[in-house]
Amino acid sequence: MTRPEPLMLSRTPVVAPEPRTGAEPHERVGEILVRLGELDANAAPAVVAHQRQTRQLFGEAAVSLRLVGAPAVARALAEQAQVVPSPGTLERLSTELVVARDPYGREAERVRDLRARLLLGTPAEARRGRGRVIAIVSPEVGEGRSWLAANLAASFAQRSRRVVLVDADLRAPRQHRLFGIEGRGGLAGALAGHGLQPDLDAVPAMRHLDLLCAGSRPANPQELLSHESFGRIVQSLAAESDTVIVDTPAASPVSDFMFAAVAADAVLMLVRRNRTRLSAVRELVARLESLGRPATGIVYNER
Repeated sequence: MTRPEPLMLSRTPVVAPEPRTGAEPHERVGEILVRLGELDANAAPAVVAHQRQTRQLFGEAAVSLRLVGAPAVARALAEQAQVVPSPGTLERLSTELVVARDPYGREAERVRDLRARLLLGTPAEARRGRGRVIAIVSPEVGEGRSWLAANLAASFAQRSRRVVLVDADLRAPRQHRLFGIEGRGGLAGALAGHGLQPDLDAVPAMRHLDLLCAGSRPANPQELLSHESFGRIVQSLAAESDTVIVDTPAASPVSDFMFAAVAADAVLMLVRRNRTRLSAVRELVARLESLGRPATGIVYNER
């Protein structure tokens, strides 16, 4: 069996970039920097030349030439990603959303690295005509599943492709709080209606990201998730989007995660330094293999 390749991931406090007026679609980082008055338009050719020599991104090249500061590039990247389309929307997001709050930071870059690995590992023939479904699982409570699901979904949305984030943790949902959304009927309401078309909440700060909140906490979460309508809802969302990210409850002590894993094309397992027990990892690996959904990769939360 091929072992999944781990990705190191840390979590540190970040400071939100100052909100600005949103960038025009497809506007380049250099153009945004010039528009914001951070970069002299006459200096742009020198940055491009240095970029070609060093194979850096435009923002990295501009910083290395000391023509702009890293905070200015961070703001430009945030605008390019349409994270801040209008003043005031960014403040609704939790500081845990590092991809939005600190898009040029170390943690955001690591999330994008994970995104790149997932994109490169996607067999086109396996999902012809629909988006890819990725489930985030972990052995135990407190390992960072919701954090990873939220940031990964935001990262995929920054590619200007439609992304849906599904909060399938009906026991202790967090996604609505991370994105500052009250949420409507949500997944629980749709499942209770046996496949009723779920209401999605648009994330104002990210025009390509929709959130399917968990909804009101039901008395029978596993019974709802085990219904065949859950799989139909996930596949329906995949048919209308580029990527679907599914947040799940911890694998121990409940088994709700299994239904998300079965409905997914890829399963990412998250483990946490000095918290996740090796025996719990082994047990979850075995359970995923028994479901025919072995872990696509393991993400290591080093904090």
